[in-house]
Amino acid sequence: MRRPKIIYIGGTPMTGKTTIARILSCRLQYECISTDDIGAAITAVTDGELYPRFHYMSGHDHRDYYTRTGMNTQIRDINAYHAALWPALRVLINNHATWGNPLVIEGWALRPAYMAGLRGDVAGLFLLADDALIEQRALDSPFTDGAADRALMVRRYVERSRRYTSEIRSEITRLGLSAITVTHMLKPKDIAEECMRVLGCEG
Repeated sequence: MRRPKIIYIGGTPMTGKTTIARILSCRLQYECISTDDIGAAITAVTDGELYPRFHYMSGHDHRDYYTRTGMNTQIRDINAYHAALWPALRVLINNHATWGNPLVIEGWALRPAYMAGLRGDVAGLFLLADDALIEQRALDSPFTDGAADRALMVRRYVERSRRYTSEIRSEITRLGLSAITVTHMLKPKDIAEECMRVLGCEG
C-alpha cells in the first residue's frame, strides 16, 4: 500500500500531537518535525521590533501571559503568529514532498485552511479533544507549575483551547478534512492505529 510522503497532525495543544507523531514516524521510518520547534528557532534569530508576531510573549512569563492577557488578545496573538509562521512551514512541507525525505510534521500552526491548500503527496488529520481532557492534561503538565493562580491559568488555557477547537472543527467539516476525537479512554497506541487507518497507512 502506497503511503503519503508527508503526514501532518494538527489540533490544539495537549491533544497528544507530539506523541502520536513520534509513534507514526517510528512505525513508518519517517522524519518527525514539530512546528513549535521551527517557530522557536525563527523567534531566536529575528528581531522583536521587526517581527513582532514572532515575539508576542517577549517580556512575559508564560504563566503571567495566560492569567493577565485577555482572551481576545490571546486569540489575536496566536492567529497572527501562525499566519507569520505558515510561509516557512509551507516551504518545508513542499520541499519534503518534492525531493526531501518522508516526513511527519505536527503542531497547532497547521491550520485547516492552510493544509487544504497544499498540493502533492500530503495527507493528515486533526486531533480534537473536549475541555475535560485538556484541563486534566494542563494540570498534569509542568507547563502550569509555579503559576501565581494555577486554577485561573488552567481555566484560561482551556478557554483558548475551546475557542480554537470550535473554529477549526467547523473548518475541518467545511473543507472535508479528517479528524479524530481523543478521549481519556484511548491510549496513544490506539490513537496512532486509528491515524494509520484514516491515513491509509495500514499494512
